[in-house]
Amino acid sequence: MQTSKTVYFSDYPSKGSHTSGLTIPFGAEDLELYEFVRPLSSHSVRRLIGHQKYSDIAANAAKANTHVATYVRQLLHKKAPTYTKGDEGKFLRLQSTFRGGRGSPLHEWYPYLEGYSPDFVSNIIDTFAPKARDIFDPFCGSGTTALVSAMRGGVGYYSEVNPACRYVIEAKALALTLSSKTRSRLASALYELGQKITSSIGKCKPDENLSRSFLTAFGDRHFFEEHTYQMILRARTYANKIERSDPVLGKLLIVALLRCLVPCSLLVRRGDLRFMTPKELSRGVPDFCKELTASLELIASDLLDSESVAGRTQFVCSDARDAHQLLPTKVDAIVTSPPYLNGTNYFRNTKIELWFLGHLSSKADLRGFRDDAITSGINDVTKSKLNDARNVATRFQSNLLKQTLEVLNEAAYDMRIPAMVENYFYDMHDVLATLPNVLNDDGVIAIDLGDSMYSGVHVATQDILSEMLEDSGFNLRQTVVLRERQSRGGTRLNQTLQVFSPKSKMRKEKWATTEFERYSEWNKFKNTFPHQQGEMAKRNWGHSWHSMCSYQGKLKPSIARCLVDALMPSKGGRLLDTFSGVGTIPFEARLCGHTAFGFDISPAAVAISRAKLQPIDWDEVDNLVGRLETKIKRDRSKYDSFESLELIRFNGPLPSYFHEDTLREILASRAYFQKHGFETGASALVFASLLHILHGNRPYALSRRSHPITPFAPTGPTEYRDLMSRLRNKIERLRKDADEVPKIEGHSFCQDVTEKWPDVVHDLDAIITSPPFFDSTRFHTANWMRLWLAGWEPEDFVDRPASFIDERQKESFAIYENIFRQAQQRLKLGGVFAIHVGKSKKCDMAAELQEIGERFLSFQDWFAESVEHCESHGIRDKGTVTHHQYLLFEKVNL
Repeated sequence: MQTSKTVYFSDYPSKGSHTSGLTIPFGAEDLELYEFVRPLSSHSVRRLIGHQKYSDIAANAAKANTHVATYVRQLLHKKAPTYTKGDEGKFLRLQSTFRGGRGSPLHEWYPYLEGYSPDFVSNIIDTFAPKARDIFDPFCGSGTTALVSAMRGGVGYYSEVNPACRYVIEAKALALTLSSKTRSRLASALYELGQKITSSIGKCKPDENLSRSFLTAFGDRHFFEEHTYQMILRARTYANKIERSDPVLGKLLIVALLRCLVPCSLLVRRGDLRFMTPKELSRGVPDFCKELTASLELIASDLLDSESVAGRTQFVCSDARDAHQLLPTKVDAIVTSPPYLNGTNYFRNTKIELWFLGHLSSKADLRGFRDDAITSGINDVTKSKLNDARNVATRFQSNLLKQTLEVLNEAAYDMRIPAMVENYFYDMHDVLATLPNVLNDDGVIAIDLGDSMYSGVHVATQDILSEMLEDSGFNLRQTVVLRERQSRGGTRLNQTLQVFSPKSKMRKEKWATTEFERYSEWNKFKNTFPHQQGEMAKRNWGHSWHSMCSYQGKLKPSIARCLVDALMPSKGGRLLDTFSGVGTIPFEARLCGHTAFGFDISPAAVAISRAKLQPIDWDEVDNLVGRLETKIKRDRSKYDSFESLELIRFNGPLPSYFHEDTLREILASRAYFQKHGFETGASALVFASLLHILHGNRPYALSRRSHPITPFAPTGPTEYRDLMSRLRNKIERLRKDADEVPKIEGHSFCQDVTEKWPDVVHDLDAIITSPPFFDSTRFHTANWMRLWLAGWEPEDFVDRPASFIDERQKESFAIYENIFRQAQQRLKLGGVFAIHVGKSKKCDMAAELQEIGERFLSFQDWFAESVEHCESHGIRDKGTVTHHQYLLFEKVNL
């Protein structure tokens, strides 16, 4: 197996209008290295290898007499750490990803001290809540949890008091909703801004409102060197100008500015924000415009690395204590890192950014933010706030907290310290007590938190919060030590990840292990996407019969094979595809030794599926071809008028596609199949072959030049094309590979899936299907000419589309209820129902179907993959689908 990583360089020699980069392949022997490099941004890889320019790398590679990609891979080998493999290393992996936040795309847009890495959040979900879809972070900080949730295809709900943090989260989330074309445009624009940023800012006037608010909020304190301060004021004016003309570009520019403010000031963040010491000042203050250029290039590079995500983020409220009243739905998991009880003033730490964004206009504004937040610093304590908090004490009693406060009251050098500790836990209780109203019954809470030491008194923060959660109806499931550190007095302190589950739904580890084994192949599929790699990624992968007839919306055969391999027994199973189209999934099941059934409402699709699923008697095929030829020769002269066919028109009237003599032969063939049908495998194969040659852009086609998938308006000369010779050639191509198809018999039914299913379809090991996507092109219009050949008349194109699922689901997804109900009846105990759908800005199909499916089957898992990379096959309008989503249900004893 070979995988690859693309690294972008501003001077990479790209071809055409699309930005490209250096692709570095990794073989089987380099998988550990690939796993290290995979989540890193291009910016981080460039920094790691010590080269920012492609030209420098190319020159060094030439000196070393090696390929550029090989040279880069050798450099990476020198830099990459190693990770423990297997389940025994999962907690070490959590530790390493907690520490390893730097380097991930979007993660370095803003230097948030208390942030953790995207991989850390993903590993928490994979380890403790693999089925979690919608996730809430009540203390979201710089947005990692919410963004990871969106990247995994769910909704990342979040609360955050600090408006500077919210601004950064909004910018990151916005970047993940953009198309690849828009991201490429913005990246180019950011690079261009960076190249001329000094002159552009220098031409602007200082922002007078920002200058006045600095004086009223900070007085005459000198946080910047004067020339830097003036450039910042001008930069605010410049950002306002850009934002008016291009709001998204302006937002990204402002984030780049936020990233530079403290590094270019006379201040430094070391826990708290403070003035630099003389020694620190002696190292020099970075040039503002140079830092801004670097930040713009970082964001531009990350935009190129990113993909449009399957999910979204949603801001709930600023104060986490109100979230239970404002969340639109319960969530599957809560992953968070609450404010630490460490005296850090989170708003003072971001006061420069808050000022630049217009949220500080007086000295009292910082106090207002602290009053709204969880008490975590000594300056957060006020008498009125503490009195309000003590009213909560009657609802929660903790002996550990009581003992800690008693000792602190005796030992503390400042009486605000015990008040701060007391206030912190009462504030946290206000949040934790609401979680039963926020979390689903089988949800998971994961909390990253550290303990503290004040005046020699150990404050066991995790243990007290654990008591609170126990009091709220949760059990501690697992504790992972992320980091050990020492207090100033030498006492060992820990930073831990604590994982909780509702008491009534505590998972048994034995069950979890069994579940992992049950779906090991499914997990392999969702984690590695084998259909995007090696041979399986090729356009022509699979048996040649997959190309029996081109068809819009056909599932990629390699995806079908992966799903069959992941969910079916080794052989001898029974499978149903409820929306089988041209039979891709059932045919792959048949090739793997299973009995397969397919349903579809389109007669053209059913014919193609039958040819793939039912046994073929080749003598019958030859006899049928002979009878058809006789029919054509005898009857083609009867068709002397095409007036009625003028009514069949979508991209053009039907007669305009063919020479008159060719059209007469087609009409005679159509009449033959209308009379005799295509019930047997042999007749279905002949008819499917005729459907295939009906239109296209090569000499095999009967039509003038059009398109083989959707019959676009024809072009080119009108010339006679003999039907029978082309039909025989197509059949012979199919016959050559017939011996590779097992003799196992299946069947394709012309079936409205919402009606009662045929009795023969029972004892199913799996239902694997891909319903029409919500934003897909309408099947009856994309396949109109083949539907006509299969028997549709002009009135059918008016009346019959209303029965198609792609039309009906736009009114309501309730039509899927009977599908899930019958699936529950026809599946074996332990049988699975896997669904492949498309997600777009208009509709999250996976979320809609999960809600319905859970009423009848046990929901097991879901994931999503980006399809922005997929080819269009020349189709001008492929819909608005950005991601494919996969859902998995199981029939269990209820």
